[in-house]
Amino acid sequence: MPLRDLVVIGGSAGALQALTTIVQQLPPSLRACLLVVLHTRTEVNGVLPQILSRVSQLPVELASNEAPLKPGKIYLARPDYQLLVERSRLLVVRGPRENGFRPAVDPLFRTAARTYGPRVVGIILSGALDDGTYGLSQVKEHGGVAIVQDPEEAVIPSMPSSALRHVTVDYVLPAAEIPAMIQRLSAERTEGDEAMAREDEPEPQLPDEEEVAVQEMEDLFGPPSALTCPDCGGALWEIENGKLTRYKCHVGHQFAPDSLAAEQRDAVEEALWSAVRVLEEHAELRMRMARRAEAAGLPTVSEGFAEGARNSHRQAQEIRTLLFAGGNEPESLEEEVAKPAVTKGGRRSKRNER
Repeated sequence: MPLRDLVVIGGSAGALQALTTIVQQLPPSLRACLLVVLHTRTEVNGVLPQILSRVSQLPVELASNEAPLKPGKIYLARPDYQLLVERSRLLVVRGPRENGFRPAVDPLFRTAARTYGPRVVGIILSGALDDGTYGLSQVKEHGGVAIVQDPEEAVIPSMPSSALRHVTVDYVLPAAEIPAMIQRLSAERTEGDEAMAREDEPEPQLPDEEEVAVQEMEDLFGPPSALTCPDCGGALWEIENGKLTRYKCHVGHQFAPDSLAAEQRDAVEEALWSAVRVLEEHAELRMRMARRAEAAGLPTVSEGFAEGARNSHRQAQEIRTLLFAGGNEPESLEEEVAKPAVTKGGRRSKRNER
């Protein structure tokens, strides 16, 4: 029976602190391979190997396409690429965004679970919204072990809390206790056979898959919902997986409910800012027309144009007020890089990695 030798970790806002704590305590003799996806900006994610290498006893590197899976190494998802697992190797592809992210947690967890089954340990760390919940459910469904960071400790508890609501999690631990659990689990023999990718649902991230036609989607999941994909505008299918609901278009974009709601909020905000721009441009045009009418000796016409300009400007200001009244939710980890990192000696460095 094989060992539990593949650990997949996902997180977002607040996760870098937890990941640093975990990596710092893993011994160089670890027999498992670690794959990590964090939601960060592109320029931030590119320096994560250097940040983690300063505290890790294991080699840390950005994943490369078709690189072999090697025990005792930590592979990080590349900026703006999805990280997937195939038999004995990694795939780094520029596939569709999932839950609004690339890299996203779900594709990594899902492909690892479907390929290595009970050999997989899935870990969800601090983060906003619900990316990773479906992926962790796949880890459990295929016989793996599910761990979440204690939401009481997490900087942003949404991701671990979502996983706890929808997945039968095996362990809820503070970050400092996760390394010991990884070491224990990686020394255990699994009780089941390795899983193979299921044939009932195509993997949307694989570039060599044939495009899934709309009719095929209807055959798999029934008629589409009345909702549209925020990324491409196509129809979304509402897919029920036990307690989990997710939304998927035939292009391959996928969303958990909270992530879809966040994308819709972003779309509304973008539309409102576009309205502000159009209204202000309209006000400027009306004022120019008013000045020309006044210069032509048409005061009544000029006043009509000026009144239209004032109305457009007032409407733009009302929308601005509405927009500025809204709050901002944390969506990424870029602020985490600016925080002091923990050194191997346990002290906090004053360097600024940003």
